[in-house]
Amino acid sequence: MLEAKIGVMVSGHSSGTNFQAIIDAIARGELHAKVALLIASNENHGAVARARDANIRTLILPPGPESTPEAWDHRAADALYEEGASVLCLAGYLRRITPVLLEAFPRRILNIHPALLPSFGGKGMYGLKVHRAVLEHGCKVTGCTVHLLDEHYDTGPIVAQACVPVEDGDTPESLAVRVQMQEHRLYPQCIEWLVQDRLRIEARRVKVLKAKSE
Repeated sequence: MLEAKIGVMVSGHSSGTNFQAIIDAIARGELHAKVALLIASNENHGAVARARDANIRTLILPPGPESTPEAWDHRAADALYEEGASVLCLAGYLRRITPVLLEAFPRRILNIHPALLPSFGGKGMYGLKVHRAVLEHGCKVTGCTVHLLDEHYDTGPIVAQACVPVEDGDTPESLAVRVQMQEHRLYPQCIEWLVQDRLRIEARRVKVLKAKSE
């Protein structure tokens, strides 16, 4: 099975556990890919230390006050192309992707969201804010969603979802832990489907084709 090259982008200051899940899935032979480049908006993101521990090339690309989102995405796209990345994975990336990257990686950008989209998505809905909103709404079930990117926040075609029961006494923090367990399982699987060209998009529905060996 061929090994694809993927790029990963992160922003903010999270711990980088989804990035680590990708690294671990590759090490276990479950994801047939190589992380060619990690792009981070700041040095302090947890994924940066994880990348260095795994000898993965890292580019710190802080958004400058005079830099437009389009200019930032141009620099990111150029760096990803230079490393030969064919797929881009967002692993805790909070900025809106511009048409620059969408055109550079058409239907080749994945994101993981900590809720069952289309519920609890959109601008400003990330991290504990999502889990707090789930609890405030009295939901009995939550989960995570892997989707392809489009020009809006959290509205691209859904690749896969995993459900997590909301338990009595849950806090945003306890719910986050259980949702992340599903994120770490689901995201590498969806990346594998994409790098193996097993996703077919029909309108808004994404179908997963059988592997050639199946």
